[in-house]
Amino acid sequence: MSFASGLRQPKETNKGKNGFRERHIPLHSANPDDLAISRHHFAQYVLASKGSYNGPSLKELKSTPNTAPVETLATVDDRIKELKRQHQEDIELLTAFQAAEYRQEVLSRYNCIDDSMMEVDTEDLIQVDYLAALNELYNDARPMKRFQHDMDDALSQIRYNYLKSLLPLLTQRRTLKSRETHIRRQRDAQFPQSIEEYHNIPERDIQLRIARFLLHSTSEQEKMMGDYGWVWRAVKPLVSAFKANEGFKNEISESVKDTQASDPRRRPTATPGWQL
Repeated sequence: MSFASGLRQPKETNKGKNGFRERHIPLHSANPDDLAISRHHFAQYVLASKGSYNGPSLKELKSTPNTAPVETLATVDDRIKELKRQHQEDIELLTAFQAAEYRQEVLSRYNCIDDSMMEVDTEDLIQVDYLAALNELYNDARPMKRFQHDMDDALSQIRYNYLKSLLPLLTQRRTLKSRETHIRRQRDAQFPQSIEEYHNIPERDIQLRIARFLLHSTSEQEKMMGDYGWVWRAVKPLVSAFKANEGFKNEISESVKDTQASDPRRRPTATPGWQL
C-alpha cells in the first residue's frame, strides 16, 4: 500500500490509536541517549522559535473583562486564518532549524573520518580488516536514520497540535453557519403585517424584497411565496394596504426605481463616439 506522505506510517497494530502523549509519561527506551538527544533538539527549536512572549501585558490582562467575548462567524474565521498562518510559520521555522541541525550533524560525522586510514598496506590483513570495518561503520552511519526519525517526529508533533486546535474551530464555525442559516430562514419567512412594520424593517435588502413582491404580478408573487415560505394569510394584510394606499404604492414604486437606477448593471451604456 503506497502513501503520499513521506513520513513514517503507523504499524497496523497501532492504527486508530492516538500516538501522541497528552501528558508527560516516563519512557523506558532501549536507547535512552537517543531519546534524550531528540528531546533536547526539539526543546532547542521550541526555545528558539517560541521562547518569547508577545501577548498582552499583565496590566492589559487585568483590565480585560471577565466575561468571554461573544464568538461570531467572523471572529472564528479570523482565528482559523491566524492559526493557519501561525502553523505555516512554525513549519518554516522548524524546517530551517532542522536543516541547520542536519548540516551540523553531517559536518560532525565528516570530521570524524580518519583520513590516515584511507590507504593501507593490502598485504597487512589486520589493516585491511580494520579499514573494512571502518568503512562499514561510516556507511551505516551515513543515512542518519535516527536523525531523520527525529525530524519526522517533530513535524508530526507540530501538525498534531495544529489539528488539535483547528478541529474544534471548524466544528464551531460549522455550528455558527448552521445557526445563521436557520436565523436567516426564519427572518426571510417573516412578512410585515402593516405599513408601519414594513418601515421598521432594519435591513434594506429585505425591504426591497417586500417592495418587489408588492409590485409583481400574481404568478410572480406565488413564486416568491414558495421561495421564501410565505403564506397568503401572512402577506394579505400588506397587499391590501398597498392596493388601498396610493401614497404607500408610490413609495414602493419609487424605492424600486431608485434601486434600479443605482445598480450599475442596469445603467444604460453610452454609445461610443465613433459609432455616432
